[in-house]
Amino acid sequence: MGEDAENRSARREEDLTGLLALTRTLLDPVALPRPSAAVRLLLVLDPLDPPPADRAGAVLVAVGTDPRSAAAEDLLRDAGAERVAAVVLRGVADRARRELLGEVAERAGTALLLRRPWADWPTVIATVRAALDNPAEDDGNLPVGDLGGLARRIAAAVGGAVTIEDPGSRVLAHHAESIDVDRIRLWTVLTGAVPEERRRAMDEDGFFRQLWSSNQVEHRRPEGEVPERMAVAVQAGGMRLGSIWVAAITGRPLEDGAREVLAAAARTAVPHLLHHHTHHDARHALLLGAARAVLDGPGSGALLARHSGLPADARCAVLAVGTPGPVDEGLRVRLEREVRLHRPRPGSDYLVLPADRGVLVLLGGLAKAPADARAQTTDYGIRLSEGLSARLGVRVAVGLGPVQARLDDAARSRRDAELALGGLLFRRERAVPDCAAVEQVADAVALRQFIETVDGLPLPVRTSVARLAEAAPQNGRHPLELLSAYLRHGEQKGPAADSLGMPRTTFNSQLAKLRENFGLDTGSADAMLLARIQLLAREHRADRG
Repeated sequence: MGEDAENRSARREEDLTGLLALTRTLLDPVALPRPSAAVRLLLVLDPLDPPPADRAGAVLVAVGTDPRSAAAEDLLRDAGAERVAAVVLRGVADRARRELLGEVAERAGTALLLRRPWADWPTVIATVRAALDNPAEDDGNLPVGDLGGLARRIAAAVGGAVTIEDPGSRVLAHHAESIDVDRIRLWTVLTGAVPEERRRAMDEDGFFRQLWSSNQVEHRRPEGEVPERMAVAVQAGGMRLGSIWVAAITGRPLEDGAREVLAAAARTAVPHLLHHHTHHDARHALLLGAARAVLDGPGSGALLARHSGLPADARCAVLAVGTPGPVDEGLRVRLEREVRLHRPRPGSDYLVLPADRGVLVLLGGLAKAPADARAQTTDYGIRLSEGLSARLGVRVAVGLGPVQARLDDAARSRRDAELALGGLLFRRERAVPDCAAVEQVADAVALRQFIETVDGLPLPVRTSVARLAEAAPQNGRHPLELLSAYLRHGEQKGPAADSLGMPRTTFNSQLAKLRENFGLDTGSADAMLLARIQLLAREHRADRG
């Protein structure tokens, strides 16, 4: 039976009603025989450990108990006898079984909460722990979850501009006591996120590491056009919930006592941010599930329209956005953030979803005329490719899916968009703009498919490329670099040498050595075709990581 030491310490007690106000989007209350029952600790049931002597007032999270089993009913009866406040079980789809468990819990006198389908156990446990560590208090009629009202109160108390941000530096609420705010704060509020270069600079100088390592208020003195600032992390139960930032109004220092105000605000903000995260995560899970079903096919365009606001019966298209090489989580988050800042032109709307190679953009509400809808899609794709490449400093390609008549058909567009992106990234020469439909890169798409099919097939002999791969570099260059340049430039020695920055005579002599030492037959069209295929396979394998 797992229990944090801090859960045993004295704290203001929460009751079930208050706990559910913060966790209802994660936990489905099936039985509440004592809604005002005090909750004093969180226990995670471990059948290998002996139960604690006193489980009264506990929220008992039964991770390993099957709600369909008789053990679940026995657990509820035992919990009632021990005055356990609530038992949390995995959700059950069978309505009759759900009702039976509810009846057992009612008779036992303990609450039964079922984990909702989109929630996982770590999130449930962390959220319940955070809620118990920081019970919602009477905050002068400020409703739980009113982050805008909280930002206004803080701004008035410190005499500055306030933003409440999530852990990814996205703005959840803001307020300023004056319109005289600095350029960075104005950009942050207008775009809904801290500028990427500013966030990167604070990350590199260790500010975020310092911020998240404690609950202390961090103070930054004015630097050039950047005014005095304070920031504090909002954390509870091991969860990073967000942060509160205060910036001085241009020409005015922050009020005396601003540090104490911000420290108190961080404690006050916990239930508000918990409420935001649980409700936002639930809505996001529903939206993501509906969008995935439509893009994977078959899904319900009507259901997605209800959760997203995209029109179900208007034209739509999918764009696949990615970069060369493996896309780690950090780059994917940056891509997603930047795509959200590049909104389509008025008249259409979009959804952004993470994908293996980068992100997918579902563009909805396009023009009724097919030609106009295609023009909208192409225009947006070009702006994404050019804008993101400039902002992120890396090559960003965009594959365009064909326009579809309604959301129900978006899976067809997604398939071609990802094929087009794969073709763009497979090509070694970069197109301008780096944006295309699948028919524009059909040869690259087909060649990529062919290379992935033949790569790794066992060969009965060691080819010249296989022998070259095992060779040591010569004069600082690997022999495969010479061969690759030679083949990329149509077997023309001069342009190949120039591309490597080598004197042409040096290139010619080294290529001759490859023929002599490794049996490379540059005069054979078949040998050069095989070499090109094998080199493409090696390069593609490296790109995929």
